[in-house]
Amino acid sequence: MNLNKRVAALLAALMLALTLSLPALAETATQPPVTDAPMTVAEEPAPGEDAAPQETASPSPDAASPAPTMALTDKDQMPKPNPEAKDEAIVTSSEGASLFELPAMESGILSSLDAGSVLTLNLLGQTWSKVTAQGVSGFVPTYKLSFAFGASQPAIVIATAPLGKLTLREEMTTKSRAVTVMKSGRAALMLAKGELFSLVRYEGKEGYVLTAHLKEVAPNTDLGQYYQVISLHEKREANVRLRAEGKRDGAVYTTVKSGNGLVVLDYGEEWSQVEFEGFHGFMMTDYLKKPM
Repeated sequence: MNLNKRVAALLAALMLALTLSLPALAETATQPPVTDAPMTVAEEPAPGEDAAPQETASPSPDAASPAPTMALTDKDQMPKPNPEAKDEAIVTSSEGASLFELPAMESGILSSLDAGSVLTLNLLGQTWSKVTAQGVSGFVPTYKLSFAFGASQPAIVIATAPLGKLTLREEMTTKSRAVTVMKSGRAALMLAKGELFSLVRYEGKEGYVLTAHLKEVAPNTDLGQYYQVISLHEKREANVRLRAEGKRDGAVYTTVKSGNGLVVLDYGEEWSQVEFEGFHGFMMTDYLKKPM
């Protein structure tokens, strides 16, 4: 009799525990699984920048063909910076080149440049470069130019330093005196490529920079289209971010005020690849409008 009572009590306890656990099990079954995917958060606009719908598009391929990789120079063979360096460009196209008012084929032609003309290089771009010829400044397609006499030519590189700038130094060490600072997204001429440091010329100054933060590119032969940066609000000026990548958390290279023009190399549904005053990156397509 005592045994039967104990068995009955044990069974009652088990039934009670099972009854109490059923609601918890049911709740667990209805909850979505937890993942490591980050939440999508709308970006707060910078002062004066319009907010726009959330984008998630991947960047489009570069408009240029893959750049040839410059051969490495041994450290003991690395040339010294030239303190008297000049930013010059030579017209190498056999038919010469036109000097355009804007970085756009449809803009006005300021003058015609003969093959072999030596120009002052004001601003280097992968697609368009700003130059001065006989006191007149304008734009020439970069692929029609060379940047040294002779067969050996410097390579065009884009600074990709994660902190937004790259320091040109007198010696191949990070402790050496700084010559100047090159902003990320900007183009420069690589004169010699080293495993750790490379010699570059940027805005008329030469110095050594970390090779890991340089991206070699080829001049674009597709010259893109000229667009205007606009505001999404008629009565408010916008400062639109130009980013390293076509995504919300891409590093910001610079901002462009509405009303300015730039070159669109690859027009995308959500992000477009652009070039603006020597900066190369991506901008939200909502802020771009082709002039009539």
